Order: sequence, then structure tokens, then C-alpha cells
Amino acid sequence: MVLSPLALAACMCLFILLLGLPMSLEFSSGTLISYQGLENKPDVASIERSLRGMLQKEVKAEVTTDPATGKFGLDIQTTALVYENEEKENQILALLSSFGLENPSILPYEPALGRIYKRQAVEGILIASLAIGLCLLFVYRRKVTLLTVPCVLLDLLVAVGGMCLTRTPLSLASLAGLLLLLGYGVDTNVLLATYVLKRFEGEPEERVASAMKTGFTITLTTLLTMLAVNLFVTNPSLDQLSTVLVFGLAADLLNTWFLNASILLWHASKKRMYYVSL
Repeated sequence: MVLSPLALAACMCLFILLLGLPMSLEFSSGTLISYQGLENKPDVASIERSLRGMLQKEVKAEVTTDPATGKFGLDIQTTALVYENEEKENQILALLSSFGLENPSILPYEPALGRIYKRQAVEGILIASLAIGLCLLFVYRRKVTLLTVPCVLLDLLVAVGGMCLTRTPLSLASLAGLLLLLGYGVDTNVLLATYVLKRFEGEPEERVASAMKTGFTITLTTLLTMLAVNLFVTNPSLDQLSTVLVFGLAADLLNTWFLNASILLWHASKKRMYYVSL
């Protein structure tokens, strides 16, 4: 029971190291292509779709309006480093000229907010994990409950590995999914710990089986819902959030009901042997 989640975590570590985690526009550097003084409003959806197909990178286009002249502007952000490849730059300019867009300014950018977001994301997850561990220690008064935190962090590890596999970028939406997963993983582990450590009717194995029935029902229901959202909803933010939750919830089934359940069963058996010997 213990080997399966640990083997999965090791595989995901390998994927993260080999593939790397893609970054969204909020977190990465890239290129800004800007147009000013346009007479007609550009077709943003078609431009985004065409550039995304050519670059295979994240692209975001936004129309602006000059209140003084009434003319339009267009700002295109992409994580592709267009200015480093002259051939690629010419291809992009040719594509954009087919939409009637000429003479852009092409500038590199490194969003200052991206560095702040990265630091705050790491700090938020670490502080939340520490707070969760302290709360569990205070409620259950047993050090074994602190192992809940590594189990939840393994959920996050598998979710990040899934993002690397599916090339889902780290964005504000996927970061929200990671934080939701953090809370969800704590809920299932608290359910397990309550059944094993706070209840005394029956054998520990019976209490784990009862908790597993409830936990599997809850997690599988949510997992199937997120899988349906991922398959049938085309909104990029929902797609990123659901991808994180699909991988993370699948990992939570192993990390909670195999890894942590084994540890708590060992702890309960050890305590039972101690009291029997007394």
C-alpha cells in the first residue's frame, strides 16, 4: 500500500525534472507586440487562435481605444521570445499583416508581478502547510498526524507533474487549483484520522474501511465532475483548474487511503499492543 503512492510521486518528480513546468503570461517573460492608430477594431479571437497555432505558446490579445481620436490599439502578449528569432518574427509579422495589421512595435517584457506571484505562491503553500500541521497536532495531540502534511504535499507534487505532462501552464487559475487541492487533501486526511484516532468502536481496520467508503465516494464524485469539466468546457482558466484537480484528486486516493492509512493503522496497532501488554 505504501509503495504505490511513493512510486507515483517518484515518476512525477522525474517528469517535472525532464519536462519542466510551463509558465503563463502572469509568471513568465515574453514578447509584447503593440499596434496603435487602427481604424477598424481587430478580430481578437481569430488573431489569438492563429498565433497560438503558429507559436504553440500562450497568446493573449487585448484591444484598446484612444479616447482622444477614437482609434483602436492592439496589445498582443505571448510567452514566445519572438525578438530572439528573426525568421519567426518575420512569419508572425506576415501573419498579422493578413489581418491588416502593419508596423508594430515589438518589445521584450518581464512582468514584475510575475516574480511577486511566484514568491507569494511558494510562501502561501508553505505557510498553509505549516498552519495545517500545527492545527492537526493541537486537535489530535499525536505526532503521527503531522504525516498528513507530507501526504497533502505529495498530492500537490503529482498535480504539478500532471501539469508538466499536459503542458498546463502555472497561472492564476492553476494556482487556485493547487490551493483548492491543498484544502481538499486536508479534509480527506482529517476524515481518516478522525475515524482511526478518535473513534474506538471496532477494530482499526474496520474503521479505516468505513472511512474509505465515505472518502472514496466524495473524492470520486468530485474527480468525475472535474474530468467532465476538463473534457467538455473550453474556457482556458477552467481547463487549467480542472487539470490540476483531476491529477491531484487521483493522487489523493493513493496518498490518503493507501499511504496515510497504512501509517495510521501501524500506529493504532502499536498502541493496541502497548495497552494489551499493560
